[in-house]
Amino acid sequence: MARLVRTALVVAVAALALVGIGSADASAARPTIAFVSPSPADGATLTSNSVAFAFTYNRKPQATHALVCSLAGPTSSMGPCDAPIAAGAKGSQSGTSYGGLAIGSYTFTVSLTLSDGGTATATRHFSFGVPFRHLYWTSLNANTIGRANLDATGANQSFITGTTGPIGVAVDADHVYWTNSTQGTIGRANLDGTGANQSFITGASQPRAVAVDADHVYWTNTATGTIGRANLDGTGANQSFITGAFQPFGVAVDAEHVYWTSWTAGTIGRANLDGTDANQRFITGAAQPFGVAVDAEHVYWTNRSTGTIGRANLDGTDANHQSFITGATEPAGVAVDADHVYWTNLATGTIGRANLDGTGANQSFITGATVPFAVAVDAG
Repeated sequence: MARLVRTALVVAVAALALVGIGSADASAARPTIAFVSPSPADGATLTSNSVAFAFTYNRKPQATHALVCSLAGPTSSMGPCDAPIAAGAKGSQSGTSYGGLAIGSYTFTVSLTLSDGGTATATRHFSFGVPFRHLYWTSLNANTIGRANLDATGANQSFITGTTGPIGVAVDADHVYWTNSTQGTIGRANLDGTGANQSFITGASQPRAVAVDADHVYWTNTATGTIGRANLDGTGANQSFITGAFQPFGVAVDAEHVYWTSWTAGTIGRANLDGTDANQRFITGAAQPFGVAVDAEHVYWTNRSTGTIGRANLDGTDANHQSFITGATEPAGVAVDADHVYWTNLATGTIGRANLDGTGANQSFITGATVPFAVAVDAG
């Protein structure tokens, strides 16, 4: 009897050992996926329209039957992940990347199938909420507004169509604005070019340029020698907000002042933001100044007849009239951001660009425009 008990105990212990071994084997066979750098954190908001994922899993590459990466969102994709490579004694590493993402929310999923039938999935959620920055320009003879990425790629000469004699262009965080010089209106569209309204503001007199700030839209009325202003929603238009200008063409605005060019007088005018204390000769000595732009330190303008870009301090002093940037061909519009100055070359149908200090000028930064008069750059 004792022998039978001992035999039963041995069998029971052996059975438990086998169960333990089976459990250990089952645990080892269970595949798991772990994200590693440079994968964004779950729920991250990206500031670039490209993203890369990397991950590891606890099986050798030769044990992999299928490895699929999928992206669900405004820009969707599905296909094989990168070919896995060995990572450690019993692991593998892989990944994938995506570019040109549209704004919105995304889910990235890795699906793993092993040769022995085991499976695993892992997901990451993220969003892309910062639009690519762009340049905008008017093509007068084509009656279009063009747009390109800030690095000059993706140029679209017909980004907005249906305009009539577009000369000026401006942009804020939500909209693109332009002047319809032959129609006497200010047009507006959403930042992606949709919802174009060619009569957003009416009643202008040969409007040439347009500018915008957080509260108002401004434009030049060449025929009446005035600067117009309206609320940001287009209401309350005042065609004589500033008077006494001589054939005003370009207009710009900063936190304290409105600036305009009087191209036949060769001057840059300036007034307070409320239109008071207008100085028609704030800067003198320009050569057919068409466009004007302003940043935190300087005022910039185009000298059409001499093919140059001028610059002065924000208070009008230390004006470099003719040699700040040279080599342009009938420059008309000018814009500026934190890194560069941009201008339009009427004669060659190009957009030029230079460093903020005037060096590194490229007269053909963007090509293919048709009589480009104005240029604007968004703040991103």
